[in-house]
Amino acid sequence: MISYLKGKYIDRTDEGSLIINVNGIGFEVFVPGEVLGRATFAGDEDIELYTYMQVKEDGMSLFGFSTMDELSMFKKIISVSGIGPKGGISILSTLNREQLIMAILDENSDLIAKAPGIGKKTAAKLVLELKDKFKLSDALSGGSSVDINDAAPVSKADDGIVKDAIAALVSLGYTSAESTKAVRSVQITEDMTVDKLLSLSLRNI
Repeated sequence: MISYLKGKYIDRTDEGSLIINVNGIGFEVFVPGEVLGRATFAGDEDIELYTYMQVKEDGMSLFGFSTMDELSMFKKIISVSGIGPKGGISILSTLNREQLIMAILDENSDLIAKAPGIGKKTAAKLVLELKDKFKLSDALSGGSSVDINDAAPVSKADDGIVKDAIAALVSLGYTSAESTKAVRSVQITEDMTVDKLLSLSLRNI
C-alpha cells in the first residue's frame, strides 16, 4: 500500500491528476483542485503527498493530499455510502477541509451539493452520517489549508477565548460558519478579552 510520495512534477492530465517522478518511476496521482493549483510546474522543488490507494478489479488509483488532516477528511467522506474517491476529490476541490466541516456542522447540504457530481441527496446523506464526527474546534485546527481571508493564526493560548467568542456569536443566532469567519478575521493580542474579541468580531458580520 502506497501512503506517501515525494518527487518531481512531470506533467498534469485533463482528468485532474499529476504525474510525479519518484526515483525514476512516474506515479499518476489524482488531487484536489487546491493541490493541482499549487503544484510545482518548474524548478527542483519536491512535491510531497499523503496518498490513498484505491484497488479495483480493473486497476489501481492513487489520490494525494497535502496534509494528513486532508487525507483523514477524504477517508471520512468516502466512508459515506454512494461517495467514491472521485466524489471525495470533487468535494475537496469545491470546499477545503475547514469549509466542509463548517458546512457539515451547519447542515448546509446545499453548499456541499455544489461539488460536481454530488447531488443534493448525496450531500444530505454526507451531512447526516458525518455531523456527529466533528465539533466546532475541528474547524479551527486544520493548519495551513484554512482558506479564510485575512484570518489571524490561533495559538494554543488564544484558543480558549476564540472558542468562547464563537460560541457567543452562535448563541446570538449566527451560523457556525459566520461566527468562525468573523472571529478568525480579528488580529488577537495578548491582552484581549472575550468581550473585546466578541465586539470586534461583530463588526465583521
